[in-house]
Amino acid sequence: MTSVWDSIPRTPAAGTPPQGSAEGPSFEEPGRRRLRAASVWVPALAALAIGGWGITVPSLWRDESVSAVVARSPLSYMRQLVGDLDAVHALYYLLLRPFAAFGGSEFLLRLPSLIAFAAAAYGIAVLGRRLAGPLAGLYGGLLYALLPMADRYAQETRSYAIVSLVAVLATWLLVDALETPSRRRYIAYAASIAVLGWFHLYALLLVGVHAVAVWTARPRRVLPWVLAIAGAGIALLPLVVVASGQRETQLFWLGRPDLGDLAAFLREVAGNVPAAVVLFALAACGVWWSRRTPIVALWAFAPVLASFLISQVYPVFDPRYVLFVVPAIALLAGIGLHAVTTSLRGHIAVPIIAFVVVGALTFSSHVEIREPASRPDDLRSLAAVLGAEQQSGDGVLFVPQRYRLFATVYEEPFRHLTDLTNEPGMYEPRTAAQFTAAAAGLDRVWLIAPPAGPRNIGDPRFVELRRAFKLVSNRSFGDTRLALYARKSR
Repeated sequence: MTSVWDSIPRTPAAGTPPQGSAEGPSFEEPGRRRLRAASVWVPALAALAIGGWGITVPSLWRDESVSAVVARSPLSYMRQLVGDLDAVHALYYLLLRPFAAFGGSEFLLRLPSLIAFAAAAYGIAVLGRRLAGPLAGLYGGLLYALLPMADRYAQETRSYAIVSLVAVLATWLLVDALETPSRRRYIAYAASIAVLGWFHLYALLLVGVHAVAVWTARPRRVLPWVLAIAGAGIALLPLVVVASGQRETQLFWLGRPDLGDLAAFLREVAGNVPAAVVLFALAACGVWWSRRTPIVALWAFAPVLASFLISQVYPVFDPRYVLFVVPAIALLAGIGLHAVTTSLRGHIAVPIIAFVVVGALTFSSHVEIREPASRPDDLRSLAAVLGAEQQSGDGVLFVPQRYRLFATVYEEPFRHLTDLTNEPGMYEPRTAAQFTAAAAGLDRVWLIAPPAGPRNIGDPRFVELRRAFKLVSNRSFGDTRLALYARKSR
């Protein structure tokens, strides 16, 4: 049976002599080798350069800060946090620890994501070269490097860029195992699926794409694929068991998405509507031209649709949770660009114009995500203000107490404050009476909290704070509020 990925026409590069021509292999083969090498390394280097541009400019925000704080903490603290509420990120926290150990700067903490971004661009080019030729792979990898959504998560201390890389790797390993079956290849594929799930459980929606691809391409190889997935499932079982009991603490904020959320995701991939129109027009050409490679089109769209439909009953949809489809969208667009170029007799101006247009349309989005306050929280500025304005003997109160976990990522100004949130060595927050006793000798208290709302206004410590202290200043740093309270006249 002919493989669906083998049936893609391989179009030689423009100007390359055909096989068996008078110029022969001595002229053809070195040029092709150079093209094959450039087709995978150019996207990786481009992604490294684009992703590294301004990587330390935005402040760490709350999700990144949790990663940083946990990675810097003793292993005993990490075990407690993972066991109580964050098992789904355990593998990422372990991966991050060596980077945090060498100073834990913003650059080092974000470096794993940047490396993963460049490696994913390389993997897209390799996969594209195998499925549709080196130019399709080159275009797909370069488009991925230019997409603002992928670029943003290349600059974040979270696991999503790594998840995208592992999704690319798993898909390549599946193609390899189906074309040249062996026990070693299926074991490698099973391991990649297990790693994918350990980095993010919802990325396992990719397995459904792989199931369809296996059935349509190599029905006789369904059994070894099923066995590989079963092996991966066994490796994932401990995580599934623990994480299933933590969903409410992890995803309580998710709601049911609507079609507007779906459209917003498509727009976010490219950064804005005009860029999205160009990107998805090229992807549509890729779907049309490569109808015999359904794995790429399925990977690009099926997980997003599945997540959206599941979320109508059991909310799991968030754009970053389906970031792993962006490599497929880029590859599909790269195949489409190659198809358009081929239909126009391989004119070199076509891809050049396409990349100039995409680069111009996405440039403003790239600049925007590199603004100092471009993330939901500007914790660096908060820490700077707190450090400049605090006085000896000031206290600090986190309401709710989970704000301590991320707000202290820039830790220096917090070293000099009396923490009124918990009793020393205790996990539960102080009662109103305990707070009053702890704050008895203080004249000023800094409050770190979300914007005022019903959830924190009724907190007993906050009620006591407002009873004994008056508000002096109140500033917002994104979604985090820093307020100063001074004691009322005794």
